[in-house]
Amino acid sequence: MSVMLPNFGAMQTHKLRNSAEQVIERIDFGRQRAVMTGVPHRLAIDLDAGTYQLEWQGDRPIEKQEPATPELEPDVRKQISLAPPAAKERSFEMLQGPLGKRETLGRGVEFAWIETPGGETDFGEAYITFEADGTSSYTLLVLDEPGGQKLALEILPLAETVRILDEEF
Repeated sequence: MSVMLPNFGAMQTHKLRNSAEQVIERIDFGRQRAVMTGVPHRLAIDLDAGTYQLEWQGDRPIEKQEPATPELEPDVRKQISLAPPAAKERSFEMLQGPLGKRETLGRGVEFAWIETPGGETDFGEAYITFEADGTSSYTLLVLDEPGGQKLALEILPLAETVRILDEEF
C-alpha cells in the first residue's frame, strides 16, 4: 500500500507563477489598448493591498477655472492675446466594465517591491504608464509568497515585452 503526499511547495510556486502571468496579461493589454486608442494607459498597483487596476487617460478633461480678469476702465484698450488656448489636461480614470476591474493577486502572493525610473519602493501606490505609442519605462516588479519564493516581472521598453525572472534579479 502506498500513500501519496501532495507537494505543497510546487503548488505555491504554481500559484506565484499564475499570479505573475495574470499581471503580465494586464500589462500587455494596457500597452495594446494604448496603441489602439492613441490614449495613454497605466497599470495602477497598490503594493500594500496586493491589487492592480488598468486605467486610461479618459475622455473627460480636468475642469480648470480661468483666473478672473480685473475690470478695465472703458477708455483702456484691451490687448488681445495671440497665444493658443491652453490644452485641457486629462486625468487617469479606471476603464469601464470588467477590463477596469481591480484585480487581486493570488492568495498568499503579494507585491514585494517595484523599481521604476523614479526609484524603488515597497509600499503605497506605483504606476506603470504606457504612452499612446505603447512605449513605457523600464520597470522591475517583484512578487513573492510567504515561503520566500520570488518572481520578478521585467518590463523591457524597447522590446515592448515582459520577462519573468526566477530569483536572478
